Amino acid sequence: MKKLLAAALMVVLASPAFAAIQNVKVSGDITSTFLNRSNFDLGQTNAQEYNLSDGNLGTNGTDGFTPVGLKKQNVFITQTRVRIDADLSDNVSTTVGLINERAWNNEHTPGGATGPSTTSNLDTNVQLYLASLTLREFLYSPLTLTVGRQIFNYGNGLVMGDGGVNNQATGNLQYIAQDLTMRTSYDGIKAVLDYKPLTIDMFYFKNSQGTTSGLWSSNETNSDVYGFNANYQLSDPMNTVVEVYMFSRINGHAAAVSDEDLDGDPGVNDKNDTLYVPGLRASTNPIKGLNVQGEVAWQLGQHPVGDSADPIPEATERRQAMAAQFLASYALPVMDKYKPTVNASYTYVSGDKNGNINYNQDAVKSTKTFTAWDPFNESQGSGTIYNTLFPLSNMHIISVGGSVNPLEDVTAAFTWSGLWAAQSYTNGSLTSGSASFGNPLALLQPDGGTTPIVLQSKHKATSLGNEYDVNFTYNYTEDVTFGVSLGWFLPGDVFTSQNNNTASQAIADVAVKF
Repeated sequence: MKKLLAAALMVVLASPAFAAIQNVKVSGDITSTFLNRSNFDLGQTNAQEYNLSDGNLGTNGTDGFTPVGLKKQNVFITQTRVRIDADLSDNVSTTVGLINERAWNNEHTPGGATGPSTTSNLDTNVQLYLASLTLREFLYSPLTLTVGRQIFNYGNGLVMGDGGVNNQATGNLQYIAQDLTMRTSYDGIKAVLDYKPLTIDMFYFKNSQGTTSGLWSSNETNSDVYGFNANYQLSDPMNTVVEVYMFSRINGHAAAVSDEDLDGDPGVNDKNDTLYVPGLRASTNPIKGLNVQGEVAWQLGQHPVGDSADPIPEATERRQAMAAQFLASYALPVMDKYKPTVNASYTYVSGDKNGNINYNQDAVKSTKTFTAWDPFNESQGSGTIYNTLFPLSNMHIISVGGSVNPLEDVTAAFTWSGLWAAQSYTNGSLTSGSASFGNPLALLQPDGGTTPIVLQSKHKATSLGNEYDVNFTYNYTEDVTFGVSLGWFLPGDVFTSQNNNTASQAIADVAVKF
C-alpha cells in the first residue's frame, strides 16, 4: 500500500514540471475478499492436462505438468486501485491508474508453462493499470482521441468486454483466483465521433507484443485487435438503442524457429489466424419497468491447423461460428417498498464436434470449417462457478433470477443457470491423440493458470449442469459496500460418476471507493 501511494504521489508532484494543471482528481477503490471454494475439479480422479499448444492430451513429464485441479481453497485477497485524472489546457486531459492484486502475505510471482512458482517472493509490485492522454475536439469538434492504456468495453461484453477473457487472467491472481482479476485494460488508440444521437467508436489495441529474440521472432508473435462500434439512440418513447459493430483480431506467425513447441512436440503455427466479428445489438423498453435486449454476432476468418509431422506450411479452416443473446429484466409494479425485479437471459455460443482435429493428423479428418465460438474478449457471467470452469464456447446458457430489497440498503438476489453443450463431447477414453478427442471436455481452474484439465465425458450427452447463486449486498455508506455470494454448481449427465461432485463457493467482500 505504501508503494502504491508513493507512486501516485510522484505522478502528481511530477506533473507540474511538464504541463500546467487546471484540475486534479484522485480516486480509487480497495476491495478485500475472502474466498472459500470446494470441488472445482468436480472430484476428478482421471483428469489429464490438455495442451493448448498442440491440442493433445499429455502425460506427466511429456507435456508439462499435470494439474490436479482445485479441491479446496480458503484465501484472502486484496485488490487496490488508485486513479489520477488531470485536466491540462482546454480539451486536454490525462489519466493514470495503478493497481495491486495479492493474496494476504503469500504472493507468488506467476510461473512459466509448468505452473506457478514454488518460491514465495512476497510480490507486492504495483502495475500500471491506466495511462492515457485524451484530446477533445481534436482537429474536428466532434472527435475525441484517447491514446495509451485504457479500457475497451462495448454492449454487455458478449464479444468485447473489459480486458481479455474474464476467467483467464495472467496477472498476480493467475494462480490464486484468476477469474476475479481487475486488470482489464490494453494499450491502444480510440477515436470517438460524437454526432448525437449517433456515436461512432473506432479503435486499435495491442493484444500481445513480441519483444524477444532467439527461438521466437518478435514481429511474429504479435496479436492486434481492430474494431468499430456505432451506437444510435432512437428518439422514440421506448428509449431504443441500436448498435452495429465489427471487431477483428489478427495474429502473427507464432511457431518456434525449430519447427517444434518448446516441449519437443510438433508445433502448430498461428500464421493466417484471423478473426472477424460483425454483430448487431439492440435495447428497448416496450413498457414501463421492462427492458429487453438482443444481440447476434458471427465469427469469420481463418483458423490455423497443422500436420503433426510438418506443421510448416500449415493449412487453415474457415471460421463459421455464431453467438446470440437475449436479455430481459422487469421491475414488478407491486410492493414498491421492496423493489422486486425479475430477469431472464438466454445465451448461445456455437461449438465444433471436430474442433480439435487437424488436417492429415491421425485417422479422422477435419471438416475444413471451424464452427466453435472464440471467447475473444468476453466479460460474461463474472462471479459464477460455471464462468470460472468453462470457456464461453459450445454452450446454451439459460438464466432466470430475481432481486428484492428486504431492508433499506440491503439487496438480496437469486439466480438459477442451466448449461447445455451445443455440440456433444466425443472423448470417451483418455487415450492420447486428437483422433480420440475431437471435442474434449476441458475445464479451467481458478488457481491453475490457463492450462485446463480434461475429464472423461459420456458419449453424446449434452447437459453440463445447473448452478444456483444467492447474493446479498449491504450499502453500509455511500462509499462502503459489504457483499456475500454463495454458489453451487451441480454437474450434468455429461460427466461420469467419477467426476460429478458438486462445486461450491462462498465469497465475502468489503469494498470502499474514494
